Amino acid sequence: MIVLASGPVDPDCLVFDVDGVLIESRESYQETIRKIVEREWDMSGFTVDRRGYSPELNRVLKNHGAFNDDYDIAWTLLNIAAAGGREKLSEALPQPETLAHLIADCGNDCVDWLPRRCENRYDRLRIRQLGRAFYAGADDSPGEWTLDKPMLDIHWSLLPLPPYIYTGRDEKEWRLAQKTLQWDDFPDDRVVQVDMGIKKPSPEGLEYISRVFGHERPIFFGDTMSDFMSSEAFGRGWFAAVGDMIPKASLRFPDIQTALSQTLDWKPQTT
Repeated sequence: MIVLASGPVDPDCLVFDVDGVLIESRESYQETIRKIVEREWDMSGFTVDRRGYSPELNRVLKNHGAFNDDYDIAWTLLNIAAAGGREKLSEALPQPETLAHLIADCGNDCVDWLPRRCENRYDRLRIRQLGRAFYAGADDSPGEWTLDKPMLDIHWSLLPLPPYIYTGRDEKEWRLAQKTLQWDDFPDDRVVQVDMGIKKPSPEGLEYISRVFGHERPIFFGDTMSDFMSSEAFGRGWFAAVGDMIPKASLRFPDIQTALSQTLDWKPQTT
């Protein structure tokens, strides 16, 4: 068990983000964003002469609390690119430093912010529908979700404390995550997802879990700034950062296995 200056880490439940914590999905979602941007840029009559997304752009956006939703990332990038009046995608997409400057004045909601920043030339609903089709699959395409891999290779019932999910996925995408994790029997009432009307960064997911199940000291495992901001706004329990995206977090771990082992002084049972 880890002891902070404020005292020991002593949670009464576990709350997991999905992507980047329970599931390695960087390849699938970044590929989905890339395909959206390149397809829509080409359909607009412009020139696709570079990849439509990169790990560097991803890091900038995921380090900002307003860009947790990958389909909204694609929508944002397309509209920012179109605002510059360039034909070539290589010239239209901002460099990472420029993008960080552009989104600096965005609050917690990119949907409200973007129309104030530039003309909304790409319909958000259509972009989201396209993203879901690329990720979940459509017609004969299996979908990018098949690239996903579990990061926690044990069944949820073997965890030492009651587990819950607070994800930016919708219900259909959560069902795909269950298949990846082989957690098909995970209780539905322990999952907070966006179809419930709760969107990060917000403490509402943690508040819901605490209110409905009577927990006071959750530890929330997340990997992006929106997760960190949700935990900070909640104001109780602990936040454990998985990966290297949140250097300001007091608890940081390279992977979820290490995070669970060190925060709970626990070793998973594999049988």
